[in-house]
Amino acid sequence: MMDKTDQAIGGHKRLFKTPSTLEQKLQLHSRISWTIHFSIKKASQLVKELGRQVATDRCIMALLFLIIAIGVIAIIIVKLVNPKNKDIRDIPGLAPPAMGWKLVWSAS
Repeated sequence: MMDKTDQAIGGHKRLFKTPSTLEQKLQLHSRISWTIHFSIKKASQLVKELGRQVATDRCIMALLFLIIAIGVIAIIIVKLVNPKNKDIRDIPGLAPPAMGWKLVWSAS
């Protein structure tokens, strides 16, 4: 009879301990879910920032390519309009080939 009473009391102790353990677990779950939510929010902000940086880099590269292309086209047009202009170097393949250097050997 004493053993049954002790077992019953032990069972009641576990029942009373369960709500406090459950509350602790719920608090832990709440903290973990808040941390996960914060991490996801921070990661989303980082991804957006990286996307903006990539878009900016692509725009800068496109503008640089456009500036270089316009410069090359301008040089070609100037050379076609005035081929004797020596202020602008000849572009290989566009102008007639330059006269080659002749090696002069001195016979001494």
